[in-house]
Amino acid sequence: MKNIIFDFGKVLVEFNPHLLYDTVFKGDTEKAEWFNQNITTPEFYDNIDRGDDFGQCIKNLQTEHPEYAEEISLYDTRYHDMVGKTMPGMPELLDDLKAQGYNLYGLTNWSYKVYAVMEKYPIFRKLTGSVISSEEHIIKPDQRIYQCILDRFQLQPDECLFVDDKQVNVDAAKACGMHAQLFVDADQLRKALQQIKVL
Repeated sequence: MKNIIFDFGKVLVEFNPHLLYDTVFKGDTEKAEWFNQNITTPEFYDNIDRGDDFGQCIKNLQTEHPEYAEEISLYDTRYHDMVGKTMPGMPELLDDLKAQGYNLYGLTNWSYKVYAVMEKYPIFRKLTGSVISSEEHIIKPDQRIYQCILDRFQLQPDECLFVDDKQVNVDAAKACGMHAQLFVDADQLRKALQQIKVL
C-alpha cells in the first residue's frame, strides 16, 4: 500500500444540511428532515455534484417548489452553514499516515462550493491532490471517476486504499481493484488500518 484516498464530506469534514435547516425551521427537526428528503432530494445533490449549473439547479428547484423558494435560496447563500467541524481525530490520523510515508489524496462528490470549503479547513492541505466530481462531470459510484484519480496521479489500484462513508462507493472502489474501507469515525478507521498493517 502506498496511497490512501479519502472522501471529503462526513470523512474529513462534517457535512449535514440539518446544521442549517434545523435553525431555518426553528428547531423543527422533522420538518427539516422532510425538506432535506423531499425538496433537496438525492437527485438534486447528484445534479450539482455532477457539475450541472449550480444557480440553475437552485432556480429549477424554486420553480418546482415555489412555496419553499426562500428556504431553497439559503442552500446557496448560506451553504457554509451546512459544513461543520473537521471530523474528530482525522487531522492526527492523516499526519500519522504522512509520517509513515503514504501519499494522501481526495476523491469526492461535491459541487464547485467545495473550493471555498477547502480554503477554510487546513485538513485539505494535507492532501497531495484531489479529484472533484463537479470538475469531471462524473459522480461516485461510477467507476470512471475512480479511474480518473488513478490516471491523473499515475496510481496503481492495488497500491491504493479508498475510504468513504457510503458502502456503495466502497464497493465500487473494490471493483476497480483498490482496497477500500467504510468510514464510521477516526477511531474505527485507525483500528482498521492497524489490522491490515497500514499503521
